[in-house]
Order: sequence, then C-alpha cells, then structure tokens
Amino acid sequence: NGKTALTKCVLPDKLERIEGSAFGSTSLTGAVFLPEGLKYVAGFESTKITSVAFPSTLEEIGASAFSGCKSLMTEVSFPESLKSIGRSAFEESAIKGNLILPQNIEVIGERAFRGCSYLTGSLTIPNKITEIPTGAFSTYDWETGERGFNGVLKLPDGLQTIGAEAFAGASFKGELTIPKNVSVIGARAFKDTEFSG
Repeated sequence: NGKTALTKCVLPDKLERIEGSAFGSTSLTGAVFLPEGLKYVAGFESTKITSVAFPSTLEEIGASAFSGCKSLMTEVSFPESLKSIGRSAFEESAIKGNLILPQNIEVIGERAFRGCSYLTGSLTIPNKITEIPTGAFSTYDWETGERGFNGVLKLPDGLQTIGAEAFAGASFKGELTIPKNVSVIGARAFKDTEFSG
C-alpha cells in the first residue's frame, strides 16, 4: 500500500494527556516511552508498538488505550501512581507475563484485559477495588484457544461485585475464596476456569 512505518515519535516533556485515537490505527511501531509528567494516556489502539514504558506520574490509562496491539508482546509494568485502567484498555492485546496491579488502583474497566491470553502466573486484585466489571479478566482467546493465567487468584476483602464473565476462560488454579462482602456474582463470572475448591 506504499505506507512507510512510523518508527519513532518523540513526545514533549510537558505532555500531560494523550487522548483517545491520537495514534490509533496508524503504522506506529517499536517502543513507546511516555514522558514523566504524563497523567493520562489513551490513543494507541491497533498500532504495532512492541513495548511501552509508563511514567511514574501516570494516573489513568483510558478506554481502549492499547486494545488490539498484537505486537505488544511484552510484560507491562505499571507505576504505583496509577488509579484507573479504562474499559477495554488492553483488550485483545498481546501483553504477556505476570500482571502486577499497583495497590493504588481504584477502578478497572469492563473488558480491560479481555483476550489477553499470554498473561501468566497468579493475579492479586488490589484492596481498593470494590467491583470487577464484565469481562475484565476474561483472558480466553477465541481465535487461538489460548487461555491466560495459570496461578491462583486472590480477591480483596472489600470486593462487593464480580461482573458477568469477569474471569471466564482464565486458567486460574487452586482454591477460590469469595470475600464476605461480595453481594453480586454475575453470569458466567468464573466459567471454564480450573479452580479445585
């Protein structure tokens, strides 16, 4: 098609926000280094980026920020400043390895990690989370049959709601303890998981 890949994009030091679709569906490829001072990021959906480095100032990852990034085959490291991961933020991306969520996270959006079948290990949901919405960690990949996670799942004591298909298709193992404050468990929340008790 004659397109030349955008292999380098230098972002200014004073940048505070990158809004939705800012670079979406472009030919942007390679590593992305987000500058210190950035508080909000979205806008890289369906690009060919291979890694992303988040700054220590980041507070929010917006809706669909890195969704569909099939070349993003790397482990992501979130800063402790992060408070929110938006709807479909990493949906159908190729992030892999252990998913370690910062303790300051308060909100995880619907389908945030849906289809991230290369995630491995255990998952601990941080204590400030009171709701795990629909499909948030449903890591089964319908195209390849791959399933995410292969360790244990630890839910926080303050959890109140587990949405529909929240963990459906993930390969969590071992025992599952539902916290005493949970009042709603949505349809198919743990469908096709591998818990033993």
